[in-house]
Amino acid sequence: MNKGKFIIVCCLFTFAGFTQQIAQYSQWSLNQFAINPAMAGLKSCLDVRAAYRMQWAGFEGAPQTGLFTINAPIKAQRNSLNSPYHGLGAKIERDQFGHFYNFAISAAYAIHFPIARDKLLSFGVSAGVQQFGFNQSLVTTIDPDLAVAESSSNFLLPLIGFGAWYNSKNFFVGASVDQLARNNWGNIGFNSRFGLHMKLTSGTKITFDNNNSVLPALLIRIPPKGPASVDLHLMFDFTDRFLVGIGYRNTDALIAMVRLRLEKFSVGYSFDFITSAIRGGNFHSHEISLMYNTCRSRSNSSSACPLFE
Repeated sequence: MNKGKFIIVCCLFTFAGFTQQIAQYSQWSLNQFAINPAMAGLKSCLDVRAAYRMQWAGFEGAPQTGLFTINAPIKAQRNSLNSPYHGLGAKIERDQFGHFYNFAISAAYAIHFPIARDKLLSFGVSAGVQQFGFNQSLVTTIDPDLAVAESSSNFLLPLIGFGAWYNSKNFFVGASVDQLARNNWGNIGFNSRFGLHMKLTSGTKITFDNNNSVLPALLIRIPPKGPASVDLHLMFDFTDRFLVGIGYRNTDALIAMVRLRLEKFSVGYSFDFITSAIRGGNFHSHEISLMYNTCRSRSNSSSACPLFE
């Protein structure tokens, strides 16, 4: 078996099995910037977050993902509260799945337009590089083939994304597109490439007199091929200190999550109970997140510290 044919087979198997070319997170509603560059600097404070996800724990070759994000507004003189302002951010991500790995680093810029009291319209772009590769050292072929073991399949590729965002005091809607460069994997095959990945998000927050809140949220992921993935979250926030939530992903999971806030720090955990055929081996998913920001825990302005997070 020559190198080209072997890697093509691996690609078909891997992406058909995992149906994802980009990383997937269960706590997406607790880190909107990770999926939409228009969120860069939207808050009036520094925001730093990290996460680690073990998907289908115990399943050989299952995705493992690490994430780090940071963003903040650009402190520039504004003529009035209705003047646009700007934000910058950065994202580092490493995704390992099967014999494939993807390391990406990107920067984001966003501009925010206050269009009314507690209403904001934002647009953002992200750009960076990703190293996508295939680890031949883990490969065993039926017939020994030195071409597989000795050759290199690493690609350094441009990474481009775009996002749009609107929020009022208790409502948000956003859209983003990843992999706008649609990079081709030249050494693998003419039709092997990253495809456009679109995401649509929306949600609201209902706050009661005792300062407890309910936060329903929706995420729709539209991959280049395969069925759309729909995530539904229903979270219960107790005085902005303790949050518990449940979720449902139509493709494969029931989700339980919890977050504890300690002043400027927060820690979160989610567990995915797999509902697809993979569940037969009790291969469930775990995700832990850490957050630090300098926002006040409660603010009267949704543009200063959005109330939907």
